[in-house]
Amino acid sequence: MLRPTPARVLYLLIGAVIGVIGLSIYGSLAGPLPFLAPLVPGARGGAPAVTVAPRVFSGRTLVKVVPVNQAATKGTVQVRINTLEEYSDGFSLTYSIISGQEGEPAPVLQPERFALTDDRGGSYSLSPLGSTATSGPGLSAGYLSFSPAIGPEVRTLTVTVPHLLILSEVGEGGQPRVLDGPWQVHVPVR
Repeated sequence: MLRPTPARVLYLLIGAVIGVIGLSIYGSLAGPLPFLAPLVPGARGGAPAVTVAPRVFSGRTLVKVVPVNQAATKGTVQVRINTLEEYSDGFSLTYSIISGQEGEPAPVLQPERFALTDDRGGSYSLSPLGSTATSGPGLSAGYLSFSPAIGPEVRTLTVTVPHLLILSEVGEGGQPRVLDGPWQVHVPVR
Protein backbone atom coordinates (compact mmCIF):
# COMPACT_ATOMS: atom_id res chain seq x y z
CA MET A 1 0.00 0.00 0.00
CA LEU A 2 1.25 3.50 -0.85
CA ARG A 3 2.09 5.72 2.06
CA PRO A 4 1.06 9.42 2.03
CA THR A 5 4.37 11.17 1.47
CA PRO A 6 4.48 15.00 1.37
CA ALA A 7 4.93 14.96 -2.44
CA ARG A 8 1.86 12.73 -2.93
CA VAL A 9 -0.24 14.94 -0.67
CA LEU A 10 0.90 18.02 -2.62
CA TYR A 11 -0.05 16.38 -5.96
CA LEU A 12 -3.44 15.40 -4.50
CA LEU A 13 -4.12 18.99 -3.37
CA ILE A 14 -3.04 20.44 -6.73
CA GLY A 15 -5.31 17.98 -8.55
CA ALA A 16 -8.24 18.88 -6.29
CA VAL A 17 -7.71 22.62 -6.88
CA ILE A 18 -7.52 22.13 -10.66
CA GLY A 19 -10.67 20.00 -10.55
CA VAL A 20 -12.62 22.64 -8.57
CA ILE A 21 -11.48 25.37 -10.97
CA GLY A 22 -12.49 23.24 -13.97
CA LEU A 23 -15.94 22.51 -12.50
CA SER A 24 -16.53 26.18 -11.68
CA ILE A 25 -15.59 27.25 -15.23
CA TYR A 26 -17.82 24.55 -16.72
CA GLY A 27 -20.63 25.54 -14.35
CA SER A 28 -20.40 29.21 -15.34
CA LEU A 29 -20.61 28.31 -19.04
CA ALA A 30 -23.06 25.40 -19.14
CA GLY A 31 -24.81 25.59 -15.77
CA PRO A 32 -24.32 23.38 -12.75
CA LEU A 33 -23.91 19.66 -13.16
CA PRO A 34 -26.94 17.66 -11.93
CA PHE A 35 -25.04 16.07 -9.02
CA LEU A 36 -23.91 19.56 -7.88
CA ALA A 37 -27.37 21.18 -8.09
CA PRO A 38 -28.14 20.78 -4.35
CA LEU A 39 -24.94 22.69 -3.56
CA VAL A 40 -25.63 25.62 -5.94
CA PRO A 41 -28.07 28.30 -4.70
CA GLY A 42 -30.99 28.88 -7.10
CA ALA A 43 -30.66 25.56 -8.95
CA ARG A 44 -33.45 23.02 -8.48
CA GLY A 45 -33.06 19.31 -8.91
CA GLY A 46 -30.55 19.46 -11.73
CA ALA A 47 -32.77 21.51 -14.06
CA PRO A 48 -31.13 24.63 -15.46
CA ALA A 49 -32.14 27.67 -13.42
CA VAL A 50 -32.05 30.25 -16.25
CA THR A 51 -31.16 30.10 -19.93
CA VAL A 52 -28.76 32.95 -20.64
CA ALA A 53 -28.39 34.36 -24.15
CA PRO A 54 -24.81 34.34 -25.46
CA ARG A 55 -22.94 37.60 -24.94
CA VAL A 56 -20.45 37.13 -27.74
CA PHE A 57 -20.74 35.92 -31.29
CA SER A 58 -20.21 32.18 -31.70
CA GLY A 59 -21.53 31.56 -35.22
CA ARG A 60 -23.04 28.22 -34.24
CA THR A 61 -26.38 28.35 -36.05
CA LEU A 62 -26.59 29.93 -39.51
CA VAL A 63 -30.05 31.37 -40.18
CA LYS A 64 -29.61 32.76 -43.69
CA VAL A 65 -27.19 34.32 -46.19
CA VAL A 66 -28.18 37.51 -47.99
CA PRO A 67 -26.29 38.69 -51.11
CA VAL A 68 -25.90 42.45 -50.58
CA ASN A 69 -23.64 43.89 -53.33
CA GLN A 70 -24.01 47.51 -52.16
CA ALA A 71 -21.19 50.07 -52.42
CA ALA A 72 -20.24 53.62 -51.48
CA THR A 73 -17.66 55.54 -53.51
CA LYS A 74 -15.70 58.62 -52.52
CA GLY A 75 -12.95 59.83 -54.83
CA THR A 76 -11.14 56.82 -56.24
CA VAL A 77 -12.03 54.53 -53.33
CA GLN A 78 -15.01 52.18 -53.22
CA VAL A 79 -16.17 50.38 -50.07
CA ARG A 80 -18.41 47.43 -50.94
CA ILE A 81 -20.48 45.18 -48.68
CA ASN A 82 -20.73 41.84 -50.46
CA THR A 83 -22.77 39.49 -48.24
CA LEU A 84 -24.59 39.35 -44.92
CA GLU A 85 -24.74 36.08 -42.97
CA GLU A 86 -27.30 35.99 -40.15
CA TYR A 87 -26.67 33.68 -37.20
CA SER A 88 -28.75 32.98 -34.10
CA ASP A 89 -26.40 35.07 -31.93
CA GLY A 90 -25.06 37.69 -34.36
CA PHE A 91 -24.15 38.27 -37.99
CA SER A 92 -21.18 38.52 -40.32
CA LEU A 93 -20.42 40.81 -43.27
CA THR A 94 -17.93 40.38 -46.08
CA TYR A 95 -16.48 43.57 -47.50
CA SER A 96 -13.98 44.74 -50.09
CA ILE A 97 -12.20 48.05 -50.58
CA ILE A 98 -11.14 48.82 -54.15
CA SER A 99 -8.77 51.72 -54.80
CA GLY A 100 -6.35 53.22 -57.26
CA GLN A 101 -6.32 54.89 -60.64
CA GLU A 102 -5.16 53.46 -63.90
CA GLY A 103 -1.45 54.03 -64.50
CA GLU A 104 -0.64 54.79 -60.84
CA PRO A 105 0.45 52.45 -58.05
CA ALA A 106 -2.60 51.47 -55.99
CA PRO A 107 -2.47 52.29 -52.27
CA VAL A 108 -2.82 49.64 -49.58
CA LEU A 109 -5.91 50.62 -47.58
CA GLN A 110 -7.34 49.30 -44.34
CA PRO A 111 -10.50 50.50 -42.55
CA GLU A 112 -9.79 52.26 -39.28
CA ARG A 113 -13.06 50.87 -37.88
CA PHE A 114 -16.63 49.93 -38.79
CA ALA A 115 -19.70 51.43 -37.12
CA LEU A 116 -23.02 49.58 -37.53
CA THR A 117 -26.48 50.85 -36.67
CA ASP A 118 -29.95 49.74 -37.70
CA ASP A 119 -33.12 51.57 -38.70
CA ARG A 120 -34.51 51.04 -35.17
CA GLY A 121 -31.59 52.89 -33.50
CA GLY A 122 -29.70 49.78 -32.37
CA SER A 123 -25.93 49.46 -32.58
CA TYR A 124 -23.70 46.41 -32.89
CA SER A 125 -20.29 45.45 -31.51
CA LEU A 126 -17.47 43.94 -33.53
CA SER A 127 -16.54 40.46 -32.38
CA PRO A 128 -12.90 39.42 -32.68
CA LEU A 129 -14.08 35.82 -32.98
CA GLY A 130 -14.57 35.05 -36.65
CA SER A 131 -13.25 38.39 -37.96
CA THR A 132 -10.36 38.59 -40.41
CA ALA A 133 -8.98 40.94 -43.06
CA THR A 134 -6.42 40.95 -45.88
CA SER A 135 -4.92 44.14 -47.29
CA GLY A 136 -3.06 44.53 -50.57
CA PRO A 137 -2.40 47.16 -53.24
CA GLY A 138 -5.73 48.17 -54.76
CA LEU A 139 -7.83 45.55 -52.96
CA SER A 140 -8.52 44.88 -49.31
CA ALA A 141 -11.10 42.35 -48.19
CA GLY A 142 -12.44 41.06 -44.92
CA TYR A 143 -14.97 39.04 -42.97
CA LEU A 144 -16.36 40.76 -39.87
CA SER A 145 -18.61 39.34 -37.15
CA PHE A 146 -20.93 41.40 -34.96
CA SER A 147 -23.27 40.86 -32.04
CA PRO A 148 -26.07 40.87 -30.95
CA ALA A 149 -28.32 39.16 -33.50
CA ILE A 150 -30.40 41.32 -35.84
CA GLY A 151 -33.93 41.70 -34.45
CA PRO A 152 -36.95 40.60 -36.52
CA GLU A 153 -38.20 44.20 -36.81
CA VAL A 154 -34.95 45.53 -38.34
CA ARG A 155 -35.19 46.26 -42.07
CA THR A 156 -31.89 48.04 -42.83
CA LEU A 157 -28.36 48.13 -41.42
CA THR A 158 -26.14 51.15 -42.00
CA VAL A 159 -22.44 50.32 -42.27
CA THR A 160 -20.16 53.35 -41.83
CA VAL A 161 -16.40 53.46 -42.40
CA PRO A 162 -15.34 56.89 -41.06
CA HIS A 163 -11.69 56.72 -42.17
CA LEU A 164 -9.30 54.48 -44.08
CA LEU A 165 -5.65 54.03 -43.14
CA ILE A 166 -3.18 54.19 -46.03
CA LEU A 167 -0.75 51.47 -44.99
CA SER A 168 1.49 52.09 -48.00
CA GLU A 169 2.15 55.70 -46.91
CA VAL A 170 3.67 56.10 -43.46
CA GLY A 171 4.09 59.59 -41.98
CA GLU A 172 6.96 61.06 -39.96
CA GLY A 173 5.72 59.60 -36.66
CA GLY A 174 5.57 56.09 -38.10
CA GLN A 175 1.77 56.20 -38.33
CA PRO A 176 -0.09 55.52 -41.59
CA ARG A 177 -1.69 58.44 -43.36
CA VAL A 178 -5.48 58.75 -42.88
CA LEU A 179 -7.97 59.06 -45.73
CA ASP A 180 -11.11 60.86 -44.52
CA GLY A 181 -14.53 59.41 -45.31
CA PRO A 182 -17.11 58.60 -44.43
CA TRP A 183 -18.20 55.74 -46.64
CA GLN A 184 -21.73 54.68 -45.76
CA VAL A 185 -23.51 51.62 -47.13
CA HIS A 186 -27.16 50.74 -46.47
CA VAL A 187 -27.67 47.00 -46.24
CA PRO A 188 -31.23 45.67 -46.70
CA VAL A 189 -31.89 42.89 -44.19
CA ARG A 190 -35.45 41.87 -45.08
